[in-house]
Amino acid sequence: MKIEQVWVQCQSAQLYGEILIPDSIPASGLLICHGMDVQGYHYLKIYGQLAKTACRNGFVVLLFDFRGVGKSTGRFDYGFAEQQDVSCTLNYLASRPEVLPNSIFVVGHSLGGAVSLYALRNETRVRGLALWSTPKDHDYNVRKFIRRTRGRLGLCLFQMFSVIDKAVDVSRIFKLQVYGINLRPRFVREKLMKLNEVEAISKLTSLPKLIIVGDRDRVVGTDEAQAVFSAAKEPKDIRIIGDADHIYAGRENELVTLTVEWIRKQFQSGANS
Repeated sequence: MKIEQVWVQCQSAQLYGEILIPDSIPASGLLICHGMDVQGYHYLKIYGQLAKTACRNGFVVLLFDFRGVGKSTGRFDYGFAEQQDVSCTLNYLASRPEVLPNSIFVVGHSLGGAVSLYALRNETRVRGLALWSTPKDHDYNVRKFIRRTRGRLGLCLFQMFSVIDKAVDVSRIFKLQVYGINLRPRFVREKLMKLNEVEAISKLTSLPKLIIVGDRDRVVGTDEAQAVFSAAKEPKDIRIIGDADHIYAGRENELVTLTVEWIRKQFQSGANS
């Protein structure tokens, strides 16, 4: 296994990443899209664990930081420009001589899964998409999150300040920091809450999809995962991991093993078809 640090130019942002290359090449590729966090993919060790496990199983793996987080430049864009980040890194991975053409898989966690659903529309090079803890739609998910963390009054204040924020920056008055990222109420409402994962996944037709959620996930519940699964077209599969939260703490091995086995199954079925 060889590991290289890479930079991918995407519009005005430079995306930092690491590419893991197995001993036997050319090989299928795997793109890992992390969840929302100011530290990017460096926050959770599970991304690196997935990357190394997949590489040992013969895949060329690309980990990267979305714009504005981790080591990447640019600004966090509430799930919109991040869709372009997926496209840019996918293009980069596909351009590598170590990667087999039209044989790439994508894993997206939470917001990383949401933006992947949008980025992969009309994409023919991807053979499968695994979604970890991806909401059913961010309007519902954001409202649920604010109610859980700030109560009904907090939700009312958010709705009020998101309107005022169009005229004047209220982020100093109404502080909304999520996973280390300081969010402006205006852009949460105008951008993040416009992401509708149920609608997006319904437009991915023949792409195999795996939906995974933990039964103790308070950020994205099993009800949301079931809604995403119901909206998805075949082929599709859903797995609920027992005693797992949003970051799968203590259940990392089970999640990684399940994901890699599913990817290998899709690869093998494609090779035999």
